[in-house]
Amino acid sequence: MGGTTMNNESKELLRVIGRQLDRSIFPRVKNGGFVLPSEPHVPFQPVGKEKQNAAERQRRSATESRPRPQGGQGTSGKSWAAGGSWSAGAPSSVLDAVSGSAYQDELGAVCEAYPGARIWGQGEDFWLLVESSLLQNLPRKACFLVAVSTTNKLVRAWAFWNSCAVGVTWIGPRHTNFPDGSICAFEPRDGTWQFGDSLVILLDIYSLWALRHLHYEVFGRWPGPQSVAPPYERMLELRDDEFCGCGQSQKLYVECCKPFDNKLKLLAAAVSFGFFSAFSVRNPPKSVVQCVLMREPPPSIPDLLNATNNNVAIER
Repeated sequence: MGGTTMNNESKELLRVIGRQLDRSIFPRVKNGGFVLPSEPHVPFQPVGKEKQNAAERQRRSATESRPRPQGGQGTSGKSWAAGGSWSAGAPSSVLDAVSGSAYQDELGAVCEAYPGARIWGQGEDFWLLVESSLLQNLPRKACFLVAVSTTNKLVRAWAFWNSCAVGVTWIGPRHTNFPDGSICAFEPRDGTWQFGDSLVILLDIYSLWALRHLHYEVFGRWPGPQSVAPPYERMLELRDDEFCGCGQSQKLYVECCKPFDNKLKLLAAAVSFGFFSAFSVRNPPKSVVQCVLMREPPPSIPDLLNATNNNVAIER
């Protein structure tokens, strides 16, 4: 989505956050998904080594967020609405909003950290639809549609730019999964976030992922560490001044894997990448787009997972 309109203050803030990420400094995420630069001493671990930073992401002080509800009680102003979605309404307990879910007690915290969130219950599974503002005065927001399957113990999410002028536009394809275009914000095998961890932290990670996409759109460069394992994909997507995606160093691509990648036979590398990605482009399912665009009830989570490749490649 080109032609981003930003005032100079927001653009400079985005630049500062990008520079901090390049120096391994993790930003702060406030209520509503607002991302702010961090104090210089706060460390940021590279992709796959963020587990110890979970407490840092949760560090929403009194100036950063309101206290989160405890014991599964919803905050005032939220209710289980007709049609199965939880949205703004009269005060009501949300204990039964998602029956038996492992995340039942955390739904109030999600709506506290991301006001306006909607929740659709599907037995023990549920969907979240949340908006993240990212920066003050940004004329659009990042919108995340998140499927939480307690049955399969997995989370699958999609991201869109949401603006009044153009509706919604999928955020991708960089750092999304094949073939369904779902968010790929971290390396699950390294324990960055695991099923059962805080959903608020997960949404904060998604907010930072979307901010990196914004940085890439505005400045033409992905800020900070990333994971891009296939050589052919590195050749297609990485700039010389971006961090290499091999996961083995903190060097820039031109200083790390690019000389090796350039020696590969392009056809062989392309074929290998084709098998890796199941010869597929990345696109979100139509039912997911329709839900975000029209605010219609989302599809059945089991049906959606069965219709897409459950063995999608993770984190590039």
